[in-house]
Amino acid sequence: MAFDAHGEIRFVGDVPKGAGCGCFCPTCKSPLVAKQGFENEWHFAHEASQERPECAVGAENLARSLGIEHLRHLHARGALVLPPYTTHAGVSTLWLSRSEPVTWEAQLVGPLTWRDAPGKAQPVATGMLDTGAPMAFFVQVGAASSPSLEDLPEDCAYATLLVVPSWPRGTRTRQEAMAALTQTAQFQWGYQPDTFGMRATAQREIEAMEQQARGRAAEFERQRSLAAGRRWANIAKAMNQNSAAAPHGGGHHDALSPVLNGTAAAPAAVRGQAKADPEARFAQYPGHAPGCNFQFFRLGPEEAWVFYELDKEFVTQRGMAPAADKPQKVWGIAPAHGHTEGWDECLPPSVGKGDLDAGIYWVRDLMSAVSFLSPRSKASSSGHDPAEFQDL
Repeated sequence: MAFDAHGEIRFVGDVPKGAGCGCFCPTCKSPLVAKQGFENEWHFAHEASQERPECAVGAENLARSLGIEHLRHLHARGALVLPPYTTHAGVSTLWLSRSEPVTWEAQLVGPLTWRDAPGKAQPVATGMLDTGAPMAFFVQVGAASSPSLEDLPEDCAYATLLVVPSWPRGTRTRQEAMAALTQTAQFQWGYQPDTFGMRATAQREIEAMEQQARGRAAEFERQRSLAAGRRWANIAKAMNQNSAAAPHGGGHHDALSPVLNGTAAAPAAVRGQAKADPEARFAQYPGHAPGCNFQFFRLGPEEAWVFYELDKEFVTQRGMAPAADKPQKVWGIAPAHGHTEGWDECLPPSVGKGDLDAGIYWVRDLMSAVSFLSPRSKASSSGHDPAEFQDL
């Protein structure tokens, strides 16, 4: 395509051959030559090879002008039919991830107001939809640019007529070009306001589903926590009974003495329900009561804890003895299999307080600790010999 002396679009097959075609480049305004040979595709060429790089943009603008002409013809014939508009309603949360299409049809009513020489990102015409929303039309070649919405009214619907950037081989006349454009040009919606609330209704329905899913999950977690609380209350009760029934032989065993003196006894080989050896000391679990029962909780690949009763003398030495009107047993938590960096900041304050010097967490109360550890544990076990937890 090219411009003739009157500024009209002319096609290479609609003008005389050679320099007498009377056509000019739409960008640099240089004379063009109509090449109508037998070997190459028919085309316009600049005289004396005066073509500039920006002249290709002029050719694109001509294609857009033809798209505007096509849009005018559709509207004039009453054949301007818009495709259905589709948007989506949905949510994406931990409880529900759902997206549903919402589709409705809207068509142009009344006349169009055409704009003179609009820029390639500017609307070429404006009108009204039968939904009552204002409407703007854009024409673009390929996906060359994004439509400019700056001067459109609020909640204005808009669509773009996309024109292919190249024509089929052998396209030489306006008739052939318009026939090709009719087959390839297509409308693409950019936006439509939800005038009748169809998307809003669908969104409310999905959000109601999400609330129901959230409620079911909360109720499941509540029941799970209650069940875990009951289960570990029974375990705590059994721990108290085992601790009270454990034999306390001979002399006093200071919880810190194996670490300070380097004389820790070898762990007793206790398995299953074997009775505890009150003489056994396990330095990796500071301050444990003689013969106590250890509870193991695996929370993750790199996180595991051991829960146990503390020796009264250890508690007193650390200044953590309970008041006289409170239960006398005190509990501690230590990282399983030895300390790891940052262990004292891993558990929340509701469970206890980390004490680097003591090497343990001071447990605030029995139920708070087991209620936190139990629902989160991937594996758990109990025993009088911590060696039983090595492979857990």
